[in-house]
Amino acid sequence: MQPFTSSNFGKVGGGAAGRMMQLIETLEFWRTTALNRRLFVKRLGAGFIAGSSRLGSSQDLPTPTVYFVDGYHGGAKGHMPPGSWRDILDAMQIYPNWKLCLDIEPESWEVLRREDPQAYREWKAYLDHQPIDARVEMVAGTYSQPYGWAVGGESNIRQLQIGLRIIREHFPKARVETYAVQEPCWASCLPQILLSLGYTGAVLKDPGTAWGGYAAGMDAETVRWVGPDGSAITTVPRYACENLQKVYETEAADAKPTYARKCVEHGIPHPTGMYFQDLGWAAKPKAAGSYIRNVTWREYIHTIANKPARNWRFGIEDILTALPWGEKTLQTVAQQVRSAENKILVAEKAAAMAWLRESKYWPIEQLEQAWEDVLWAQSHDSWITATTRTGRQAWAFQIASGTLNCETIANNVINSSVLTLCGGHADRPVQQRVGSQWVRVVNTLAEVRTDLAEITLDTDHGARGVRVLDSDGAEVASQLVITRRFREPASGGPQGPETERALAPGESINSARVMFTARTPSLGYASYRVEPIYGQESVRPLSGTRAAVEDGLVIIESDLYRIRIDPARGGAITSLVDKQTQKEFCDPSSVRLFNEYYGYFIAQQKWRSSAETGARVNIIEYGPIRAQVHIAGEVGDCPFQCNISVVQGCRRIDFQTRFIFAEDTWIGDPWDIKPENRRSEPRRSSNDGRWKLNAFFPTTLRNQAIFKNAAYDVCRSRNVDTFFQRWDEIKHNIITNWVDIYDELEDFGLAVMSDHSTGYTHGPTFPLALVMGWGGEGGFWWGKCPLRGVQQTSYGIIPHKGNWSNARLLTETSRWNEPLLTQIMEQEPASHDAQRSMVRITGGAVEVPTLLIEKNNLLIRLFNGEGENSRRTVSLDARISRAELIELDGRVIRSLSIRNRAGRYEFDIDLVRFGLMTIHCTLAI
Repeated sequence: MQPFTSSNFGKVGGGAAGRMMQLIETLEFWRTTALNRRLFVKRLGAGFIAGSSRLGSSQDLPTPTVYFVDGYHGGAKGHMPPGSWRDILDAMQIYPNWKLCLDIEPESWEVLRREDPQAYREWKAYLDHQPIDARVEMVAGTYSQPYGWAVGGESNIRQLQIGLRIIREHFPKARVETYAVQEPCWASCLPQILLSLGYTGAVLKDPGTAWGGYAAGMDAETVRWVGPDGSAITTVPRYACENLQKVYETEAADAKPTYARKCVEHGIPHPTGMYFQDLGWAAKPKAAGSYIRNVTWREYIHTIANKPARNWRFGIEDILTALPWGEKTLQTVAQQVRSAENKILVAEKAAAMAWLRESKYWPIEQLEQAWEDVLWAQSHDSWITATTRTGRQAWAFQIASGTLNCETIANNVINSSVLTLCGGHADRPVQQRVGSQWVRVVNTLAEVRTDLAEITLDTDHGARGVRVLDSDGAEVASQLVITRRFREPASGGPQGPETERALAPGESINSARVMFTARTPSLGYASYRVEPIYGQESVRPLSGTRAAVEDGLVIIESDLYRIRIDPARGGAITSLVDKQTQKEFCDPSSVRLFNEYYGYFIAQQKWRSSAETGARVNIIEYGPIRAQVHIAGEVGDCPFQCNISVVQGCRRIDFQTRFIFAEDTWIGDPWDIKPENRRSEPRRSSNDGRWKLNAFFPTTLRNQAIFKNAAYDVCRSRNVDTFFQRWDEIKHNIITNWVDIYDELEDFGLAVMSDHSTGYTHGPTFPLALVMGWGGEGGFWWGKCPLRGVQQTSYGIIPHKGNWSNARLLTETSRWNEPLLTQIMEQEPASHDAQRSMVRITGGAVEVPTLLIEKNNLLIRLFNGEGENSRRTVSLDARISRAELIELDGRVIRSLSIRNRAGRYEFDIDLVRFGLMTIHCTLAI
């Protein structure tokens, strides 16, 4: 039977056509009067039943039109075999109604231009012709098709900015207005980013379900996707009625007639299907049938679909993904990506500060290369296929190479920039002694900051200690770790490093790491003097952190915390007291201990705990700035080491763990899959975190709500627990930077922070736990994944009063990601240059994730993650002639009124909670 559409309305023959017209008119009446669609569908269904004697069953009725969005994804980095583009072009001649959306890595176009210039020109002709019903639409536009939920907020912006720039260099007339992807490459913060880049629509469908994940569903043709700041963009959702029928496909991927009918029954009169094929597959339409109409997403959103009738705050937990968190390669990838992300942002800000001081050199080529390296490493294939390929083509090798190159470039930029902030090199007369040395401490955060500064200094013979003074001459607390010693000839023995003992008679300091508490201005620097102490001159003792052994237990404490560690119980923490409130955070009634490592060892067929055996606990730093202990124990016969440290004045307690798996070790849900079933088996060992090797944090907080962050967003968890086993039952169990337990009645919380995106485990009777490792059967892409070798993780905890916002957990994340930078100065600073703040923002709680120079002008990005919706003042130590609020694509929103106050240039801004703002400042050089 011919499908009924508006174009063949008068061509459906006989009396059936008349009866069909009546039904369609009824449909249109109920739809346009905006009554409940469910009620309408029931009435329509009743009409079908009443007329069944004349029209037959509903299966005999015409299939509703499915508006199918076909296309391709991938590119030169992932999969783009020679001839693939020519194959698609030829198929477009064979199938004249075939339309395509292209989610292609932008660097691929240069490869195509080089290898097949004729095909390149033909694609350019398609993309130069861009009416609303064009045959080809470029979508997404990211540099490498990343998992936006796994990376940082600024990375999401640069992925789009750099990707779009490259696309427009090749195809200036192409319209990139729809964000649509093959994989779950979304972030909950995208609405405001997309709108600021000129996008007019988005899509939350993806056919590649279980490989990476999928979106939560809603039965509507379009919705207004509302981001955390309130921005809203017209979006096609994945339908709630859309079954996840295969491990790698949704129902919309093949769009069978039953799917079309079901969508209409659920109030979706213009249902869509979707599939972005892999480049290299034999070119042909993915779906075929007389009821299939090929469209692009832009055409569907703006000319076919009903306008959005509801808002959807599609948030962090609506992105349902399930990677094998704890797998050794995936963990390494996540750590490398996070480290490179942090480093490049610090490099940009340091370089911008140096430029504002000297107005000399902006390392544009180095920074662009570093960004491209880290953006490539963020590709979804870097995560989902991390263990695939071999040799230099292996994804893990390429990620390691790219992130290493990024960090190498970033470190070079940081070093040269901080040196510029020190005033550069200066001629100093040769002198017999090193004597006093000045140190510049640089802060890349937009807040006045008191934090740990560290620098390694060489001294000369006779120095037996040091003292640190600020630029006004006041002594500040410091701590010395000797890394190399001078020995007088009479004392005998070689010179060399011995760090774990005090100086003996006849010894003096050759080199040492100096730690001190530095107070630095916002996005600026301060200066400190380090003086050696010679001979018998006394070193004034300073109070602060300490570590000691009391009654067989090891105690470490700072001005904020007192922590008790029990060696007999595997080095677990048995008491954690917040000194300011006298709140005890360790739960003595819990079956699990605080910082206990515990998991199911498959080969042993038993649960194993680090608390089963005693551990050696040694004090390695006694204070007064940092106290640190080293724990050496074992779990399941596998050795582990853990360093726990507290810093004076620092709210974060740091943990650095190291597990050693001498042979293949299997820890996790003992669920196996036959190789032939890896593509279809819905259950996977890696899904259920309860079985994995976890670090536990049982607390005295009883009325527990869970909060967690992701790129430019924070959400309150809706999940009762994180437990699931099948890929079609995914619950969001991901920690991007931190997850926080908050007791709303007591008004206390405990945050756990991670150095990489990974999994966490939690339930009503299951304490919050951070995934440390998993080894098991991972299904397709992963296969058998034993733990082998060394597995390292850094994490932190922050006990706090108030909720996550009161505790400023986003700021604490930035403090961890961007430690203070230090550099020995060549000369004593001038009094007017001892300290300087380049950028200040009144009111606090506003971050500056990006500070950079563009064509000799300053660009500042602001993010209000923790503050209220209120007016703030931005103050610059730079002469500016104009300040403009701009979109991410450079469009000017409005000019800002500038005023000069005491030599600093100021302007006011209004920034909502979770809002982003980009300010372009024209510098008066």
